[in-house]
Amino acid sequence: MLRDEVFVIAGFLAVLILILIFFRRKPPLKYRRVENLFTKSERKFYFILKEVLPPSYQLFAKVRAADVLLPQKSPDKSRWRSAFNRVACKHFDYVVCDEKLNIVCAIELDDASHGKKDRIERDIFINWAAKTAGFRLLRIPLQKEYDKGRLKKMILQK
Repeated sequence: MLRDEVFVIAGFLAVLILILIFFRRKPPLKYRRVENLFTKSERKFYFILKEVLPPSYQLFAKVRAADVLLPQKSPDKSRWRSAFNRVACKHFDYVVCDEKLNIVCAIELDDASHGKKDRIERDIFINWAAKTAGFRLLRIPLQKEYDKGRLKKMILQK
């Protein structure tokens, strides 16, 4: 009888050890510093935007879409949260604000990555979300040179 009890205890301990090994917390991953906020093209375009905007206007970069687009209120909290999560992990390249910090528009600088399937789907969704919110979104194709007068006119039109 004692022998059976030893086997039961040993089996219990083995299962307990396996559970502890399986659920053992791994140390969190460390982070690394990103050297530049912008790619070379984004940085170039940022300074062009700063040049064409009136001095009282503010230019913000890499703004989370959920900071400027929210789902309409809904009694269905799960549905609202799902809609919020769709925009929460996306961002706009630039957001332009007037002197009162009212949003004038958002700008997406479309480089070659916007031709990829997942990016096309993302862009279709963001375009739709902006349109339903009455939010002005400008899509500017990546170029070697920009017509600054045309760019300024596009941004400042009401």
